[in-house]
Amino acid sequence: MGLFKDITSSKARGIDRTLMAMARLESLDELEDHFIAVAGGILPADCLCWNNWAPDMSHLITFRINESYTECFNGLLDVFAETVGGHPVLAANQLGETAKQVMRMSDFQTVSRFRENALFREVYRHLDSHYQICYTASILRDRRLILTWNRRAMDFTDVDSQVFHYMGLRLGEVSRRIEERQQLDAAWKGLCGFINPRLAAGTVDSLGERDAQVLAELLKSRSRRGIAADLGIRQDSVDKRLGAIRERLGLENHHQLLSALAALKQDASTFTVPGE
Repeated sequence: MGLFKDITSSKARGIDRTLMAMARLESLDELEDHFIAVAGGILPADCLCWNNWAPDMSHLITFRINESYTECFNGLLDVFAETVGGHPVLAANQLGETAKQVMRMSDFQTVSRFRENALFREVYRHLDSHYQICYTASILRDRRLILTWNRRAMDFTDVDSQVFHYMGLRLGEVSRRIEERQQLDAAWKGLCGFINPRLAAGTVDSLGERDAQVLAELLKSRSRRGIAADLGIRQDSVDKRLGAIRERLGLENHHQLLSALAALKQDASTFTVPGE
């Protein structure tokens, strides 16, 4: 497995099963809850933290931690935001590198030195946390998802880092799928409302999975032949799906559908092409 040579195949399959099942969740908030609830079983740690940073890493937006540490962190978000600049990885200007590899805090600062850090005195002391690994699982349109695992008494091994990295990669895949599905749902509702304003005020039923896949490809300006090739289906199946979409929109032909999409894309402030 290259980077993951020390992870057993059964361990990898278990991570895959656990995380890929979460791709069915409706939102990233749900994903945060489910992931934090089970991730400690994949790689044990005392404090598990899901951090949502601004895409440019200018500031921390929100974070989520496992339930046993939630009370410890109450009231600490502001002081954490004030002192996080002293984080050894951040201070070394290496936070961006966590998108490529797992960073172990002890590689940048010893435990004794970290105890002198304002971040430790104001925040980590309350967690009794001395060791940490961090990894950027994904960079989405509105956030950079960074995982940090913290331990009190035992540093993370190289094998731990491999498991963390593998888990982060799979979480990244899942988070991007959910984001793309949310974007597609918003695009579909926008398209319905654009063609028939009365629909905008009501409830718009979501597309089925295959119809959604076809529309997502069409939104990326794929041809019908290209869509068929990308999805591994026959072109007449694509045409059938597009026909069902046009029927729901009250359109008579493919040209009308393409024209509606082109007009909708002109308003970049309210329309986002899923996956782009």
